[in-house]
This record gives sequence, structure tokens and C-alpha cells, in this order.
Amino acid sequence: MTSFEILTSNKAGLNSRESYIVVRNRVSFLRILGANPQWELMTATASEDNGRIKVCNNRPRLVQAAWRLGVEIETRPEVKSDWKDREYVSICVINTSNHTDVDADRKEIDALLSRFFELYDGYQSAEMRGTDEMRELYDALSIDDDGGDVYLSDGVWLSNDGSMHDRGR
Repeated sequence: MTSFEILTSNKAGLNSRESYIVVRNRVSFLRILGANPQWELMTATASEDNGRIKVCNNRPRLVQAAWRLGVEIETRPEVKSDWKDREYVSICVINTSNHTDVDADRKEIDALLSRFFELYDGYQSAEMRGTDEMRELYDALSIDDDGGDVYLSDGVWLSNDGSMHDRGR
């Protein structure tokens, strides 16, 4: 199931001219902040202020899908913190400045978000998935050969054996 909506966000405290959330079943997964022609795609950290849309509460699954998407599209995702010191994964920058076809831009963004949900929906814990795929993710994210754990976000770490650990923040 990859159906989703992009809605205008009502979240206070966001330092952005435009703010959108990517929602499925009244749960926000991603935020899109910026202004035409450039936006940043990131994991959502908090529910909307009106209380009608809650933030995704499966952080390991959300973080893993975000990292996998960034690795697939070769954007080098990174962990950042919002103004309340909540960590999120910055997946990529969406830039439409070279495009004049709004429909083509929308299709490209929809394809990107659909892929995120395919990854999210296909999530299995490391125990269920087997370690080969998780080791591949580790190899793609590790910056050196020391074998140390890779920090994903929100206290979630990936070990070189492919296991994930939630150490809290």
C-alpha cells in the first residue's frame, strides 16, 4: 500500500516559507520544507499542532526506510536536529529550478515518495530480513573500515553484522 497525501503543515516553529507533510492514514512520515524551486525532504519528528495527524511512532522502521531511500538515490542522507533538538534524517533536496514542466516534477516527486513507502512497507526487522541486506546498508553508510556502528537517527544504530540497536537518545 503506497497511497499517500502531501498536505500543508500547520506545525508551529518551522523555519520555512512552505511546509508540507507526507501523510498516510492520518500519520505523518515525512516533511517537505523550503520554497519553490528547492525543498528538503526529511523524516517527520512531531505530530501536527491540531492533533489530527500524528507522527509515525515506528522510528526504527521510519529511519531505515529514509536511509535506504537516500542510499538508493545516492544523496548521502544525514542526521540533523530540529529546533527542539529532535533528530531527523535529511534524505535529499528536491530541486525543480531546471524544470518548466510542473506535471513532470510532480510525477518525479510522487515516484520518490512511493519508493519511500515501498521501503517502509517492506521493512522487516533485522532478525526477519536476514543480515545480508542489512550488511549491504551498513557498507553503503559506513565512512571507514574500523567496523564501528553507524548512527542512523533517534538513537538507532546499525552494526557491521547488520543488526540494529535502539540505544535511545
